[in-house]
Amino acid sequence: MLRTSYSKKSILLVLAVMLIALLAAGCGKSKEEAGGAPGAGEGKVIATYTDGKVTETEFNKYTTFYGVFMNQQADMYLSIPQLKEQVLRQYIAYKVLYAKIDNAAKDKVKAEAGKFYDNFKTNGIDKDAELKKKLDTGGLDEEGIKYFYTVLTVIQQDQEGKVTDADVKKEYDSTKDDFNVISVRHILIGTVDPQTGAEKRKDEEALKIAKEVKQKLDAGGDWKALAKQYSEDDGSKENGGLYENQQAKAWVAEFKDAANKQEIGKVGDPVKSSYGYHVMEVEKRTPTPFDKLKAEDLTGLKQAVAAAKMNDFVTKDLEKLNVKITLPEAATDAGKTNDTTTKDDAAKTDEKTGTK
Repeated sequence: MLRTSYSKKSILLVLAVMLIALLAAGCGKSKEEAGGAPGAGEGKVIATYTDGKVTETEFNKYTTFYGVFMNQQADMYLSIPQLKEQVLRQYIAYKVLYAKIDNAAKDKVKAEAGKFYDNFKTNGIDKDAELKKKLDTGGLDEEGIKYFYTVLTVIQQDQEGKVTDADVKKEYDSTKDDFNVISVRHILIGTVDPQTGAEKRKDEEALKIAKEVKQKLDAGGDWKALAKQYSEDDGSKENGGLYENQQAKAWVAEFKDAANKQEIGKVGDPVKSSYGYHVMEVEKRTPTPFDKLKAEDLTGLKQAVAAAKMNDFVTKDLEKLNVKITLPEAATDAGKTNDTTTKDDAAKTDEKTGTK
């Protein structure tokens, strides 16, 4: 329960899809775009930029892909005009990046796109009627899915190829606590249902119970008995609340920070997270030197650097493309034109989409 939404392996896969979903290519009049981009040239033009344009049909297909494969809350924040405009700007930026990549790299990934789609069809479309309806409503078919997968994967690989060993080491140095290997016991007094998000108990009630648990532990109480009695973390309550030899980065931020900073061998004050209150005791904490990182850790660091570099392109170089946005009037604030988006808007969108 305390982990972020993904296992370690899945984190890397989701990061890949995250970048895929952010870096989609669209339509235009070039030979390559006209031959492959879903929705190319169809519908109202909603954006123009140097040597290209985006139509409403094209963007709808992209946002459908984005919502299905990257962020299921996409519909919610795409309903916010400024955020939708920023996603459109990101989309344009990555169309430009894709156009600069050589065809050999593109052809290699195209060969993989079929396998990606087949797996998605078997485990997704064929089993979920609502998912199929969403794809149909957005006009996103097999060829469109393969196209976006190809475009976005190619861009991700291209950006990762530009990351140096020095870049990776620098990223490690700034996040090295994430790689600490920690054994920690905890008892969770929940405030929300982890499945539905519904309130389970008031914050003050949870804190009161957590303090009572801490008092019992401080008085010599047995972790196994108390975890079984009080803890609402199904992943550890039957094991005395123990998470053993875990990398810190897998846990939610507040729990991770406490596990990294709390005095070893001492029951700390209750720690609040999105799940509720945690009563914690760190049993051991071992740093992982850079030269002892696993291959998947190095890959994750490389992807983080690549994501940051791509975001720099979106936020810094987009101004050079002479972008003009013509979304419906509702997409503007009173007195503002559609071709202006603040840096704060960009930051909000980046936070929601998961880029750094």
